[in-house]
Amino acid sequence: MKRPDLKTLLCTALIAVAPVAINAQQVVLQSLDGTISVTGELTEYDSENYVIRTNIGEMTIPVSQVTCIGADCPEITPDFTEFTISGARSLALNLLPDLLDGFGRSLELDVTHLTQADGSPKVLFTDFDGNEVAEISFLMNGSTSGISDLVTSQASIALTTRPMRPEEASAISAAGLGDIFAPGLENILALDGLVIVTSTQNGVHIISEDQIAKVFSGEVTNWSELGGDDAQINLYVRPENSDTGALLSQFVLRPVSARLSRNVIELASDSAVSDAVSSDPYGIGFTTFSNERSARSMSILGACGIQSPANDFTIKTEEYPFTRRLYLYRLANNVPVLANKFIEYLDSVEAQRIVAFSGFAGQGVVEESVNNQGLRFLAAMLPTDAEASLAEIQNMMVELGTARRLTLTYRFDQNTSQLDSRSKADIIRLARGIEDGQISSREIILIGFTDSVGEGVVNKSLSLTRAEQVREALLLELASGSFAEENIRAVGYGELSPLSCDAGLTGRQINQRVEVWTR
Repeated sequence: MKRPDLKTLLCTALIAVAPVAINAQQVVLQSLDGTISVTGELTEYDSENYVIRTNIGEMTIPVSQVTCIGADCPEITPDFTEFTISGARSLALNLLPDLLDGFGRSLELDVTHLTQADGSPKVLFTDFDGNEVAEISFLMNGSTSGISDLVTSQASIALTTRPMRPEEASAISAAGLGDIFAPGLENILALDGLVIVTSTQNGVHIISEDQIAKVFSGEVTNWSELGGDDAQINLYVRPENSDTGALLSQFVLRPVSARLSRNVIELASDSAVSDAVSSDPYGIGFTTFSNERSARSMSILGACGIQSPANDFTIKTEEYPFTRRLYLYRLANNVPVLANKFIEYLDSVEAQRIVAFSGFAGQGVVEESVNNQGLRFLAAMLPTDAEASLAEIQNMMVELGTARRLTLTYRFDQNTSQLDSRSKADIIRLARGIEDGQISSREIILIGFTDSVGEGVVNKSLSLTRAEQVREALLLELASGSFAEENIRAVGYGELSPLSCDAGLTGRQINQRVEVWTR
């Protein structure tokens, strides 16, 4: 028999079945997608159900369908749980083990990592008495298989190195499993970047978008053509059927109708590419930021002259053009309690530190001095299509001269006025940072920017509207009295400070943003 969903439970007061009684306290039980909540007195709780007294009667609501919000929510200690995580091999091997270790510590559980007969990992959680609390298995057949396993209930969590495709979301909806893009179901696990790497002994550290394609297609074969020594360029790549190899084709070669050179050295892992390049002064490779290791990533030079270095800050803010989001998906119903608690744990400060320690870019809030924003001010002075006067640029520099920029950068779904999934989560992250004192500034400035497509005066108005939209969302999320409302300002500078070239869709998306500055 199918378990009733939260909407059904809201319409019927159910009779509890012998849970343990607790002191009645006011709590909120919120559905996993955040669309429905029930407020009342929590009277009883067992490992499977909450019993809550509301103004329409007493209700029993499954623990697996809601998040309990409130100081008096009980600590959930579920019975033995088994579930499967399916998806990208790189995430299952390089990121999840450390995160599961941290999650286990947060629950005061011992964590044991095992390897199954097929080579895939398995993780066991045990309590202090040696009793097994959970067993987590992995399927590592790629992002597409992870999503398929989620639909067919072979997995509770899907890990992907790309966003859900429309046809995959439609399949989930058609199966009666809901809207996968609802809040809380599509989660950003971490951020990474696709980087061009060389040896630290190589004097060439900037490469243009056009040159990248020519190098990896074999049209440019000597470093002297890039401003370096008269020496052959040695190419190190992943196979074209690997995730990274496919992305090299998708982002670099296919847009200019080029093919990968036959004179390449194919290696079995992203880290192997970095290691080979770091020991070859005339090597160049295409790998991931999380596997940069001892190699050095090159800055990307756009056609308009704007430089984009690959570092933790530019990937966190998604200003680096080859940034990619890494996703974790779950369904709204029938997810084990421990799996839901693990997903909640991923938003913690500790979890984001683990993400960074593992080599990926986490989503923890970091601030940077205006002194380290030199390239963005240089870009503001370059010849572009932007309609901006010298006086306007000077006014912006005066505004930001004593401020510090946070890595939080808000963007919107393409061609809409809706904040994208990461930005919605970052509104909550900013609010919690203010409330718990991590962000202790006297003033918060939300600054909107646009691309240079269209009329300058219209874009300036749009940038202010977007900044005000972020401000309203932040004020709704902040606890009353946690920050003076008048000290949160919205400003719009329109086309004034491009971070990428507007010639392509990726560049325009980078430039359409709302930044967070403090002082």
